[in-house]
Amino acid sequence: MLDEFFHATAIPLDWEAGEPIWRVAGRAFQNYVERRKRGKEELPRRILADFFIAAHAALDRYSLITLDQRLYRAAYPKLEILTF
Repeated sequence: MLDEFFHATAIPLDWEAGEPIWRVAGRAFQNYVERRKRGKEELPRRILADFFIAAHAALDRYSLITLDQRLYRAAYPKLEILTF
């Protein structure tokens, strides 16, 4: 079913993302945690996987569909973000 969905929607897959994406995601997640601490907010509500997905989109110049554009604009200012 997944293969059919990705084929029908022309969504490309990258099964081997690579070290650069993990490093960018890790830095963005660390910055996010530090922003939350400075703002006296609870510790992270997001997980590293959220930042991994966005880092992948940013480095490969994809668009990111999200309902939380504020989070991703802060972490990836050059990322094209789509909201609905």
